Amino acid sequence: MSWVNTWEGVVEKDWLDKLDHVNFLTYQRIADLASIEIWRRARGSGQSEPDLQFVMTETYVRYARELRLGAHVEIRTSLIASDTKRFHLLHRLESAGDLVCMVETLNLCFDPAVRRVAPFTANISSYFSSWGSPPDDALPHLSICSRPSRNRP
Repeated sequence: MSWVNTWEGVVEKDWLDKLDHVNFLTYQRIADLASIEIWRRARGSGQSEPDLQFVMTETYVRYARELRLGAHVEIRTSLIASDTKRFHLLHRLESAGDLVCMVETLNLCFDPAVRRVAPFTANISSYFSSWGSPPDDALPHLSICSRPSRNRP
C-alpha cells in the first residue's frame, strides 16, 4: 500500500520556541495525532469490542528542514509491519511538498482494564493486514522483530 494521509494542519504560534523554531517535541506530538488516527481507523466502529488502546514503546525521529509559522503541514503514514499485538508506523511530515521530518514509532496494543499488552481483535488484525507491503520509499530504522536477549551475570 502507498502512503496514507492521516493528519494535516497549520503551524501555530504555540508550536514555536524562543528562537521561533518549531519545538522538537511538537513534531512528535503531531505525528502522535496521526498514530491516533490510524488506531481510530483500525478499531473502526467496533461498538462491541473491548476498549483497547495503544501505547508507543519506541520512537525514532529524523529532522530534514524547519517549519515556519503559518506553514501547512501534512502527514502521510505507512504501516511498516504488524503482528498479533504490535504495529510499526512511519510518518512522513511534509510542507509545500517538501519532507520536513520522519517520525517512526513502535506500538503495542494495550488493555487498560487489566493494564497489560493484549492481542489485536479480529477487526484490528484485518485492518492492518489490508495495508499490504509498505511502499519502496518507506525506509525504517526500527523493527518489531524480537531482539536477542543478552546473557547477564
